[in-house]
Amino acid sequence: MKRILFVLLAIVMLHNVALAQNTDQRTVTTRIADLLAQLPSGDAKQLKSNMQDISALGVDGFVTLISGLGKQGTGNNNLIEYAVSGFSGYVSQPGQESQRKMAADAYCKALAKLGDKQNKSFIISQFELVGDDASVACLSAYLKDADLADPASRSLVKINTAAAKAALIAALSSSTPGTAQNTIIEALGHTGAKEAAAAIIQGINAGGSTEKSKVSLFSLAHLGDPSAEAVLAKAAETAGYKYEQSNAVAAYLLFAQKAEATDKALAAKIATQLLANVKDDQQVDVRIAALKILAASDNGQQVLLNALDDANFEYKAAALAFASSTITADNAAQWVKKIAKADAATQVAILSTLAESKAEVALPAILKLVKHKDSAVRHAAIAAAARLGQEAALDDLLKATAKADAADLNAYSNAILRMKGEGITSKVAAYLPKAKPNVQVALVNILAARAANAQSATVFGLLTNKNPEVRAAAYTALSKTAGNDNLPQLYTLLNSTTDQAELTKVQDAVIAALSNGQNVDQQVDGVLTQMAAAPEDKKILFYKVLGSLGGAKSLTAVSTAFNSGDEASKKAALDALSAWADAGSAEELIKIARQTSDANYLNQALQGYLRLISASPASAEQKLLLLRNAMDVAKTPAQKQQILKLTEQAKSIHALLFAGKYLDDPALQQAAANAVMNIAMAGKYNGTLVKELLNKTIAVITGPDSGYQKEGMKKYISEMSAEEGFVKVFNGTDLTGWKGLVGDPIKRSKMDAKTLAEAQVKADEVAQKGWKVVNGELQFQIHGDNLATVKKYGDMEMLVDWKIIDDKKGEGDAGIYLRGTPQVQIWDLARTNVGAQVGSGGLYNNQTNPSKPLKVADNKLDEWNTFRILMKGDRVTVWLNGELVTDNVVLENFWDRSLPIFAEEQIELQAHGSPVAYRDIYIREIPRPKAFELSAQEKKEGYQVLFDGTNMHNWMGNTTDYVIENGNIAIRPVPGKGSGGNLFTKKEYSDFVFRFEFQLTPGANNGLGIRAPLEGDAAYTGMELQILDNEAPIYKDLKPYQYHGSVYGTMAAKRGFLKPLGEWNYQEVIVNGPKIKIILNGTVILDGDLTPFRKNGTPDKEEHPGIHRASGHIGFLGHGSPLQFRNIRIKELTKAKK
Repeated sequence: MKRILFVLLAIVMLHNVALAQNTDQRTVTTRIADLLAQLPSGDAKQLKSNMQDISALGVDGFVTLISGLGKQGTGNNNLIEYAVSGFSGYVSQPGQESQRKMAADAYCKALAKLGDKQNKSFIISQFELVGDDASVACLSAYLKDADLADPASRSLVKINTAAAKAALIAALSSSTPGTAQNTIIEALGHTGAKEAAAAIIQGINAGGSTEKSKVSLFSLAHLGDPSAEAVLAKAAETAGYKYEQSNAVAAYLLFAQKAEATDKALAAKIATQLLANVKDDQQVDVRIAALKILAASDNGQQVLLNALDDANFEYKAAALAFASSTITADNAAQWVKKIAKADAATQVAILSTLAESKAEVALPAILKLVKHKDSAVRHAAIAAAARLGQEAALDDLLKATAKADAADLNAYSNAILRMKGEGITSKVAAYLPKAKPNVQVALVNILAARAANAQSATVFGLLTNKNPEVRAAAYTALSKTAGNDNLPQLYTLLNSTTDQAELTKVQDAVIAALSNGQNVDQQVDGVLTQMAAAPEDKKILFYKVLGSLGGAKSLTAVSTAFNSGDEASKKAALDALSAWADAGSAEELIKIARQTSDANYLNQALQGYLRLISASPASAEQKLLLLRNAMDVAKTPAQKQQILKLTEQAKSIHALLFAGKYLDDPALQQAAANAVMNIAMAGKYNGTLVKELLNKTIAVITGPDSGYQKEGMKKYISEMSAEEGFVKVFNGTDLTGWKGLVGDPIKRSKMDAKTLAEAQVKADEVAQKGWKVVNGELQFQIHGDNLATVKKYGDMEMLVDWKIIDDKKGEGDAGIYLRGTPQVQIWDLARTNVGAQVGSGGLYNNQTNPSKPLKVADNKLDEWNTFRILMKGDRVTVWLNGELVTDNVVLENFWDRSLPIFAEEQIELQAHGSPVAYRDIYIREIPRPKAFELSAQEKKEGYQVLFDGTNMHNWMGNTTDYVIENGNIAIRPVPGKGSGGNLFTKKEYSDFVFRFEFQLTPGANNGLGIRAPLEGDAAYTGMELQILDNEAPIYKDLKPYQYHGSVYGTMAAKRGFLKPLGEWNYQEVIVNGPKIKIILNGTVILDGDLTPFRKNGTPDKEEHPGIHRASGHIGFLGHGSPLQFRNIRIKELTKAKK
């Protein structure tokens, strides 16, 4: 970032702000900076636009961009390298020939300007994509440079025309031994230029380094010229046909492989020679490669057969692999004959190869081997027979199962399962009655695995088999073989079967048969009809089936059965609800857990509920609310420990604080300690509360790893920031820290101390009556007024749980006032008459800024919700149950909309006539600088504050990328996502004195727009006073009127008065009629008059209608750079005319 300047033309992001002018009036340097600011490209559309921008630069402009590459190690070249390589790829596509030529010309021209060899190497490498004959001369110049010969050679190889090959050969002839020469030799091997062989051979004969020998042999092998055979053979012989540094044997082998295409006899001769001389098992890969060459020769079949007599199994396996595609009906017998004398491992390999060959003539011989004494051979034969014969071998294999042991049966089953053929399951079903019981079990399992619905009758027939294992297999197979058409039989079974295990299998079969259907509602109706017709004692068997389908109708039926049925019905219903197919039963399960007095029912309901929560995709905050519901009804330590364990899935500050409540409970202490530790260590939390919980956890946690865990937590604590963090503002027992409401902030500000105190006493009396603490909850009792914090808050983050208590009146309404101002809305979604269907969490009283939440995230009435509210400056962000519902929205001052929101005020819980409850209220105060105030002299002179560090009430435009950070206006654009846009004053100004401070970042570029309209490019339609890091290398070639303080394109400012990067600069801008004066850090850097430019035009020869304007908005004009502004004030010299 220190070298690359992110510059992007501004677009204003307010309702009525239009796109900039179509005519590109920027200088090349500015265009380059703008381009780089958009990199890397966010998507294909942006990439194409960026590539077109590069193309528009032309050769010289592109050279200028490339020239920005700094010496490697001294800066960041990433964006320029990204631009160059991206453009090379782009222009290498079809239809981009002219741009490709432009790129090649620019690269050649840029090479002469670049000094750093790594940068040169990078640019030379681009010719691999864009180079052609015209590039050969340019590249040839670098073939003798030890550092650049490699990328130059590679590019020439990619070009690979006659001229490129000739250039490499010429370079070899004139080169001296060394790295560059070796690179050229290696490159020639990749060109296919056989004419280079003579020169390379001559070099070998002349002698030289091992590396030269290695690359020379490699290139000769690749070129494949017959003249090289003797040289390569001699080198391999000299090496003793062993591996050594010159890789002579590998080169000779490569030559043989190349020769296969043109001279098979020569290739076979070399392969034979290699096999005769290479004996070492360490070189089995060479032997295998040579064998492959011979396998393709006229005598290849016999060579491969002979290879099976070799002692090396890897070599034999390779022979079989080469033979696989060559085994036919004519020669299969020779391979079968080899089985008899081979060892078991080789026999298995031969059988596998025969199976792959599809030579069915070998099937009879293979079938005989299914009775071989060696189990490995036997199982290989079974698999081979099935693969080779497929369905044709099935009858023989089925007969062979008669004497099979368990392992054999497994091999038969696997083989049959892999068979292809439409008649397989029917043959298996036909053979079933003849088979022994153990075989019947295996065959039934095959029908099940193949989902043989057509053979379901066979499976149903075995349900009455006398053998319990066969019968059990048949019942198990029902769920795989029965289909929708079998439902009548299954329902009959459900009503007639008495064995519990078998009943369970029938239920599973019904569920499986229904899963093949399409319309769930119709299926539910069908099941309900069958249930209604079933005997009374069988109805309960249908609950599990309904649970598998899920849905509202099923839930109603099963819930009713639990609520009104006998004990058997309750148990079956609860079983179904606990295993429900969707999350629909969660509400019913927690209801059962809350209401039942049966410990077993409670535990089962709780387990089913916790299963659904654990599997839920809900946010961490929502999961925690559901888990807290479970904790409210949990009775046993085991249940509570399980809930605390699941709390770790809901990692959040809410979960951390919740788990911490149980650190003092001996029965739950370890579960709580582990939850606190695991939640904290997985996130980044700060503050006194968190520190206290971790210290308590360190004190109590036990276990074999507790020593390491304690050290980890101590380290975590030591790295925590010093901020206070969240503070509990409701103690759960009384109204300490809270008070009654007196008026609104404006009314209170007008009261004297005595009047306010008297009013507060009365308000507190009202609060004590209207707000009560019940079971740790803060509840509003319908009558009364808002409850307010005693303390006032500015920037803060608030956590609060709330629920609307259903009083059956349908008027649920509440809210949370921030800085004494309404409000983050809370209401009953059913109140559609007042628009409540949009959900809670919006800024209800906003009129200009968004008031509705982004989505509905409310839980039902009587269920808890949780807010996380973040307020910084005048912006509010709200998460409801973990879902973002309000995103950085300005909270308007309801009490006086002409004023910004108050800098700090009390937080209020709204009283709106309906019962509501709150719990676990925490607030984290966010420090911020004191609001900027005018000096006494400035007040006297009539200055007005435009930005005091707390709000942007006086501004409009892009209030998304321009944000308040630590009392400053900061712009944080995302590279490739836009310029950051413009931020304008709401008011227009004519003549004025404008004072502000700014802090630059490396390469920063912004502008101060004056007398600007909201339409068009403010640098032209108004005037732009440059705000620029003058010393950034990317700007070294700017025109004088483009540097900091200049009126862009018009008047140049003096340079050299900016403070070092990171320090704050103070600037005063005085605009009075045609005169503009800029004072930077106490020095006048511009004192000019627009009059001559209005008459004669501007130095940049562009149209600047803005210099004729008498008034307009003042604004910060984004160009893609991050920077900050503060302490902004203005004094009007004359009022702008409307």
